[in-house]
Amino acid sequence: MASKTAQTTLRRELRQKNAGRKDRNARANKGTTPVFPVHTPEADANAAAKGTK
Repeated sequence: MASKTAQTTLRRELRQKNAGRKDRNARANKGTTPVFPVHTPEADANAAAKGTK
């Protein structure tokens, strides 16, 4: 049987590991970068002017 200290240490580690798990999962699923338009008319015009499109 494990000692009381070992049990307590394991429980503390598990509690710290799982603290905020829902928030971490939500951030991972949602992402942190805001949505922004990639292909705007201005960007397409600049690409055409540079000859990169």
